Amino acid sequence: MMKITSLLFLIPAFGFGQLSPEINKLYDELSKSKRVESAAIGYGGSESEVYKLFAEIDKKASDQEVEYIAFNGNSVAKAYGSYAVFNRKLKTLSKLFDSYLKNNEPITIIQGCVGSSSHLADELYKMVFWEKDNIKATEVYRKHKASIKTKHELLNFIQLFGTKESKWTIQEIDSVLLKFDRIVLDNPSSSQNLVEQITESYFFIKRKHPEYHDKLAYFEKKYSSEKIKKYLKFSGK
Repeated sequence: MMKITSLLFLIPAFGFGQLSPEINKLYDELSKSKRVESAAIGYGGSESEVYKLFAEIDKKASDQEVEYIAFNGNSVAKAYGSYAVFNRKLKTLSKLFDSYLKNNEPITIIQGCVGSSSHLADELYKMVFWEKDNIKATEVYRKHKASIKTKHELLNFIQLFGTKESKWTIQEIDSVLLKFDRIVLDNPSSSQNLVEQITESYFFIKRKHPEYHDKLAYFEKKYSSEKIKKYLKFSGK
């Protein structure tokens, strides 16, 4: 009994030891939030205090600390941790997605003034998929940056395009998506929402993946999904 008690006593200390005191304090505050918030929320675009905590963690935390939060935090902390893992292009990204898929925790999101419900794996997939738009905006930003002469012009330009420079290339994103697709479609327990998200995303950009046909056909039959059926018809084989 003494050995078991001693082991249980050490578990919190082990978790605490993964984070520096400063990051652990910020992480504790972040973990109190019941929802994931964008940088600005509400009709007036008020600055989110929750997002500010994440931004501070992202600025000060090491890669190892970010990964620890992404894998071991509560659902809100994991969501923010996954943003940092992705933005830093850490090698554990696919492993993180696989981890989320196995226990696809629900999350509540406030994006601007719009609230929604989602899941960790779904949001990570969407973030990667739509990074291509950010890459294109980054290319425009870099092209015109040299012609901007004042800080005021620069701030106006960033505000206009909502640009945060991407570290990714289109080819790298495509490679990550293929890994994510494989992880989802190879798992017969993958949720209907996530499989439909894959098909809807590719249907939206008119990209065919006939090699996915057999596995998508399995999910279409399993979930009787019109969305998956529509993509199968579009993609062919």
